[in-house]
Parts: sequence; C-alpha cells; structure tokens
Amino acid sequence: MPASSFPRSLALPVSRRRLTQALALLSLPALALSTARPARAALPQGSHAAMVAFDGLYIPALFLTGAAPKSDEGPARAGAAMQRLQQAWPQQRLALQALAPSARPWREALAAVDRHLARATAEVGQRRWEASHETLERVRETLFEARRALGIDYALDDFTAFHGAMEAIANRSVVPPAQREALERDYARARALWRRIERLELDPARWGLSPARQAQLRQGLADEDRALARLSQALAAGAPESALLQAGAALKGPFVKAYTAFGWPAGETPALAG
Repeated sequence: MPASSFPRSLALPVSRRRLTQALALLSLPALALSTARPARAALPQGSHAAMVAFDGLYIPALFLTGAAPKSDEGPARAGAAMQRLQQAWPQQRLALQALAPSARPWREALAAVDRHLARATAEVGQRRWEASHETLERVRETLFEARRALGIDYALDDFTAFHGAMEAIANRSVVPPAQREALERDYARARALWRRIERLELDPARWGLSPARQAQLRQGLADEDRALARLSQALAAGAPESALLQAGAALKGPFVKAYTAFGWPAGETPALAG
C-alpha cells in the first residue's frame, strides 16, 4: 500500500473580520516559535523503528490507564498493558539510547523515562489510575522535548504538539465574553498544528499499521478535521458559550482515535520496515 496521505483542511465559512483576525494570529511570533520545526538530525539505522516500537507499547498503557475506571475490565487491561511496557523497556531503552548515545539531553531524557515508568508501574499496582496516567503523560512530554532539542524529526511529536493545543480548548469549562479572543487564539494555534499533521505522509509498513488501525487512523483524522471545522464555524457565528464548549470538547475523541491507532494491541508485534 502506498504511503497514506492525510485529508486536506476543510474550507470554512468565516466573516471578513474573523478572517483578518485569524491571519493576524497566524503571523504572531509566539505562534511561529511554537510550531517551528527544528533542523533535522541524522540518525543511525533502525532509529525510527526503535521509536515506533516503543510507542507501540507505550500508547496502549497511556490510553488504558486513563480509561481503567470506566469499565469492569478496564483495570485488568491497564495492568496488562503496563506490564507489557515495563517488561519490554530494558531492551527498548538500549535501542532508543543508540539514537544519540553521546547527547546529554537524550541520556537525561531516558533516565527520566526510567523514573516515570517505575513510578507509573507502582501507581498502577495501587490502582491510582489518574496518577498513573498523568505520570505516563510525562514520558511522552519528556521524549518530545528531547527530540525537539536535538532536531530529531518524528511524526508522532506533531501529534503531541497538537494534543497540548487541543486540550487547552477541550478542557475549558467556561468561555465568558472576555475570553472569546483567547479561545480564538487557541483555535488558531491548534489549527496551525493540525495542518502540519495533515501534511504528514506515513508509510504503514514503517509505522506498523495494520489494515484495521489504518482505517482507525483515517477515521480519526477525518473526524478531527470536521470537529475543528465546527469549532471554527461556532466562533465565526458568535455562538453562545454552551455551543463553544460543546464544539471544543468534541475535539478530544477523534484525536484519541487517531493517536491510539499507533498503539499495538495485545498479541500484536508488527514487523517494521526501515
């Protein structure tokens, strides 16, 4: 199957004033800094596969610890995912270390991951699901920051960057009139980061994407694009607070669907090309 291309942005009906505001927002230096991609670093053979293999086990543990309290089988599934991740970590750490063995930021990042995984394992054992999920979030953030600092280009870091911008919108509980412009700025930043994801081309063989997870990814991306479009339309129409909150909260589900497509289900260990 050829490399998958992500759907293009939907054309959104906006007023001239809103369009002018959006263009101005996209020109802000802070936005340029937050979405700038560093110079690429040359990596040893097998580096990409090492990162994909880690995320293949990490993502299920991250997702399932967050979902554990929501179903009767949730705790057992989360515990199994955490055990699988922790058992594979020593070997995966060696593979990840080979990306940049002499780089101090990378060594420090992996040491931090050691601590986060040990802590999350203990929290899972205590059934502290929210705490374990938050600890695992730090793993993603730690590796994201280290790769960006070293110029290591990795597509899932674009998802991580968008995740932060998306949650700034989705987690809002109020949008009083005085905060509407702030929400518009948050939307502009999220949309700019989403466009980067739309431009990605991912080879399913290099990313270990099964046909089922390819379909899940495509659906999640399409749904997220539509959710962003609905939020844009609500902002442009001057929608009431309740409609804005609903449109913002609707960003989370499709993103989770897309991101978790990169996780490997129990019993699945794809052979990675390249």
